[in-house]
Amino acid sequence: MAFEEKPKNVKELFRTHWIVWKWLGQVPNPKYPKLYRVYAILLNICFSIGYPLHLQLGLLNLLKLEDVFLNLTISVPVTVCSLKYLNIWRNLDKIRHLEKMFNILYTRINTPDEWKYYREVTIPNALKVLHLFYFICLGTAVTSELTLLVMGFTYDWRLMYPAYFPFDPYASTGKYVTAHMFQIFGLLLQLAENLVSDTYGGMCLALLAGHAHLLGKRVARIGYDKNKSTEENNRELLDFITDHNMLFDCHRSIGEIIGAGMFIQIISASLIMGVVIIYMVFYVSNAFEYIYYGIYLFGCIMEIFPTCYFGTYFEIEFDKLTYMLFSCNWMDQSRVFKKNLGICLEQSLKKRIFRVGGMFRISLNIFFATCKGAYSLLAVALSMK
Repeated sequence: MAFEEKPKNVKELFRTHWIVWKWLGQVPNPKYPKLYRVYAILLNICFSIGYPLHLQLGLLNLLKLEDVFLNLTISVPVTVCSLKYLNIWRNLDKIRHLEKMFNILYTRINTPDEWKYYREVTIPNALKVLHLFYFICLGTAVTSELTLLVMGFTYDWRLMYPAYFPFDPYASTGKYVTAHMFQIFGLLLQLAENLVSDTYGGMCLALLAGHAHLLGKRVARIGYDKNKSTEENNRELLDFITDHNMLFDCHRSIGEIIGAGMFIQIISASLIMGVVIIYMVFYVSNAFEYIYYGIYLFGCIMEIFPTCYFGTYFEIEFDKLTYMLFSCNWMDQSRVFKKNLGICLEQSLKKRIFRVGGMFRISLNIFFATCKGAYSLLAVALSMK
């Protein structure tokens, strides 16, 4: 396959993530290290810490139940978003190591069929996660501002969310614009943080599932080429074992990178979705707000769905490896080959699952359980109406 026909490698696939991490102050600039450090500190104090804090402090002063629910629809997700963002920040070295392993697996692809699968299945699966969040983030940003403008011209001007400010934002036009700009800019930064935090795990799992599938196809071909000796077949099996162990390392690294963030997300997901649904049912009264909170709710659901979906997808592809091992022509091989095959089979029989916090298995089951939790919260609210 010509070089220009090759699909995106890992560096190209995660280019958006590294650009956003750089703009958010996570990747130092070698040309201006001191200036960049000041920029990173100020940005994160103001928005990664200050933005959630101004919402939480504002919650303490709210008297109306409607305002409480409105505040909760953003304060809880924003707090969770900042925690996930900080978790990614502390794992950047592990992310670099993981991408090196993915690059090694990328170089193992060497047949037209493998390139076709990687180009037409694996890469599109990973990009679907990223493109989905492009839509969610853009839709949330645009509809939030449009809703505020429509409500302002139609009824009265208000902030996006009730929150604490050291001044009265309604005292003058200048103060209102200042408070509004802080909230909209903070929302955009939070959306950027969510974009990279919530897509990274799903995209990595999609890649890992794809490489597991390709590895299975590779091992199933061993022993059928009559031009190769038993020694060459054994070397191919040893290469498979090396790549198989690399899948284990990638699996472990992904768990370490996204584990804490996913644990926090799952713990809070039912509450976030439940609060948003309750606010939509009881307090939303116009079409623009329904559109905004509809997209917002869809985004809340999608924060965990891609990772859960591809977590299950990876388990299925990994389990297939055991059967693909038996598909190779092992009967005509040497004793050394069969011994190595037996060892590899023992390894492949170990179930590989993602579990975070020692409690939650990252699969579609936990996603559906989270949705049921949100429905239960809504049912309780309806019964108390």
